[in-house]
Amino acid sequence: MIQGKKLVQSMLAQRGYRIVKSDSGVRYRPTSADARNSASLLQEIVPVVQHNALTGEWPTPEFLENYFDAGRLAMARLLLDQCDAEDVEIAGRRVLDIGCHAGSLLRLMHARYPGSSLFGCDISDVKLAMAKRACPDAELFFSALSDIPRSSRYDVVFLMEVLEHTVDPEAVVRRLLDIVSASGTLVLTVPDGRRDQFPAKEYHAEFDSYAGHINFWSPESWHYFLTRIAPERKLRTGTLSTGHLFATLGMKAT
Repeated sequence: MIQGKKLVQSMLAQRGYRIVKSDSGVRYRPTSADARNSASLLQEIVPVVQHNALTGEWPTPEFLENYFDAGRLAMARLLLDQCDAEDVEIAGRRVLDIGCHAGSLLRLMHARYPGSSLFGCDISDVKLAMAKRACPDAELFFSALSDIPRSSRYDVVFLMEVLEHTVDPEAVVRRLLDIVSASGTLVLTVPDGRRDQFPAKEYHAEFDSYAGHINFWSPESWHYFLTRIAPERKLRTGTLSTGHLFATLGMKAT
């Protein structure tokens, strides 16, 4: 058995391949700092929806406590760590978080990059009210992806966990590149399509998207997808420790 395994490994090695152990079942363990960040965020945003505890209206405090767990905050923190590693300049810049939800990313950026001008948009007044509590210094506005003015320009634009919902993700990326400044960076994240099992659910015609997921990228197809859309941009792709795929599209060096 061992000799047979070595023979297969040798044959694969001759063709440039090797056998590796799969870690698909390994989950990232958030740090104690992530847990503190989660608790601090919830302390700010839960009062906004406290009345929903009796009516059952969305979002309830229970929903938020389950949704904004330490793992979700870890993912946002690791994304900022990755941006620092990729030399994405955030400090002192104009930064927009599209689909900012309850402001978790804005809150982390405010703590890490003082002096930045932070902006956030979403399609829910409730989410924007929570985001205002989470990050009072951010400038927030109600807007769908298709309604963001093309005249606006930002040095860094974040779109986290949105493309997997959209009917035409290529058109979304092209539109976002229009609002990134000439020397700026677009930062994207999506779930790893090899692990993602979230169903499509209902379709929202007004936003041309689904409540669930309809697009699934592997690490390889994710890179190819973005290379084809923006060959003129400096592209970096990879996988965060949490398993999410990320990408930064910046200005190519001349």
